[in-house]
Amino acid sequence: MAGFILVSGCTSGATDTGNYGSEVTDNQEKSLIVFCGAGLREPMEEIAKIYEEKEGVVIKYTFGGSAQLLSQMELLGSGDVYMPGARAYIDSAAKKGFIEESKDVVYHVLLIATQKGNPKNIQSIDDLTKDGIKVGIGEPEGNAVGQASKSVLTKNNLWEDIQDNIVVKSGTVNELLVYLKMEQVDAVLIWSELPSPELFDIVNIPLEEGFVKVVPVGKLTFSEKPGEAQKFVDFVSSDEGKEIFLKYNFETYPNPKYKGLEA
Repeated sequence: MAGFILVSGCTSGATDTGNYGSEVTDNQEKSLIVFCGAGLREPMEEIAKIYEEKEGVVIKYTFGGSAQLLSQMELLGSGDVYMPGARAYIDSAAKKGFIEESKDVVYHVLLIATQKGNPKNIQSIDDLTKDGIKVGIGEPEGNAVGQASKSVLTKNNLWEDIQDNIVVKSGTVNELLVYLKMEQVDAVLIWSELPSPELFDIVNIPLEEGFVKVVPVGKLTFSEKPGEAQKFVDFVSSDEGKEIFLKYNFETYPNPKYKGLEA
């Protein structure tokens, strides 16, 4: 279970949401504060290690739900880079004057993950509404995967029918796999790059029924190191940065098969 628990040790100065106040140290002039969606944790931690070796700049993350991070940034009025789980959050940040421009990096594609062996024989998104199926989703107002889950269920006229089956609404996408591993739910709606095939079964949602999110990254307008912040944004969105995401089963932007489906 250690691989799933979110409070495990962090690398390259990464921290979880709630520790922001202690992040900036004596090395402040050579560090950047990055607000990052929790589902991006693994590749972004590797990117931080590589970037520190290349540039001598320590990347200090605050991971969490995209909406939660946006509220935190607004409250603090500080930080350098924002990388939420979907464009909608960057757009909201831009409307508030926090972001001037952003770059698209990878996709989040929604699928269903079930307990290993799929004991409830879930074969489609419609099956999530059957009697006795316990479902976990992200918090619809709190993170990108929750927003996407509500959108895809609404799109397929299932949102009302599934309400009695939803037993978990998690604050971060990673927590959903913990609930699934502990058999507290039969299925979760989650991003395609996250489930481990040796631990879970997956059920793909046809593209015409599903939901695809574009994940962007942008420099915050209140950064006190705008040049360094933009340089990190450029690195994350570069071919070298995208290669790291590929290692973690992400699909990189752009991809013609998602044209017209992106959100």
